Amino acid sequence: MPGAVPAREATSPTATAQTATAQTASARSASARAATARAATARAAAASRALREAGSASGKLVRQGATATTANVRSWDPDRVRQVVVSLAAVACVVGSAAGVGAFGGPSISQAAGGVLAPDATLLAPASRAFTIWSVIYAGLVLYTLYQWLPSQRTSKRQRRLGWVVASSMLLNLAWIVSVQASMLSVSLAVILLLLGVLLYALRILNRTRPRSRWEGALVDVPLGLYLGWVIVAAAANIASVVTAARSDLFGWGGLIWALVGLAAVALGTITVCMTDRGRLSVAFAACWGLTWIAVERFFGEPNAPVVAFAAVFAVFLILVSAGSRRHAVDHNYRRWTRAQQDATREPLDLLAAGDPDDADR
Repeated sequence: MPGAVPAREATSPTATAQTATAQTASARSASARAATARAATARAAAASRALREAGSASGKLVRQGATATTANVRSWDPDRVRQVVVSLAAVACVVGSAAGVGAFGGPSISQAAGGVLAPDATLLAPASRAFTIWSVIYAGLVLYTLYQWLPSQRTSKRQRRLGWVVASSMLLNLAWIVSVQASMLSVSLAVILLLLGVLLYALRILNRTRPRSRWEGALVDVPLGLYLGWVIVAAAANIASVVTAARSDLFGWGGLIWALVGLAAVALGTITVCMTDRGRLSVAFAACWGLTWIAVERFFGEPNAPVVAFAAVFAVFLILVSAGSRRHAVDHNYRRWTRAQQDATREPLDLLAAGDPDDADR
């Protein structure tokens, strides 16, 4: 036992050294880990600063680009933009009309949606030849588009108010063709009623701003009048097709009574429009064109309905008389006003001072 004590005393310094070495290694390892953590934190902070700086630079570039774009857009001439939009709408409208007759391989309007717009589908469907008026309407819209590019029309107050409305009507016409070919009859009805409202607003502008020349009246008022007159009839036919496709019979009146109601609405609406301004003869002509072909189809086509045909002919008579009477009354009043103005500026005759020519000979 006395020999064991020196052994413990001999190994104690070695254990102490080992312990110190382990503690030193542990401290160095902890220090290294702390340094690594600090380096990682520094790198993360540097990366974060770089990202913030990159984001700030990108945001600055975006803001500068947006500001430049906004300034560029604001520098555009609004009259030039209007003319370009009207032209693009006219191109889209003409292309849509070609699609409507099946020029691109799709179904024509009369064949689309199961044929609900065919001449024999409803009592208010006109004969196929009635749709040839679209050629005249599209030609008129193209001429209007070319006319609004004239230098005198670029800053015209009338064109500034009218151009956007006409462009909207042409795009709505395209939307109607697409909706019918997609067999979306309810959508087509909503579109054509919206188109009717847009054209009525265009008529309001025409009535409030007189054309400066006969050329302007022929290239602006007449095409839009034809457009409106035909859409009045087309809207009635569209309503009839939707009701027929839904097999609806409101109040149980039957198709004949509702057809007569529709003709009465077309006649009343057209007469109301034609009684504005000097009497919109172009509106009357287009509406009467459609009504005439309804009468022809009901006389000679199927379904045969002589009562509807006679009612359509009577509506044509009322529309022509109303529009003609309005034109005559306005022109007569204008001539009377002109004569009154001329009389007001004419020197009065002094009959007492004129004397007798026979007295002068004596």
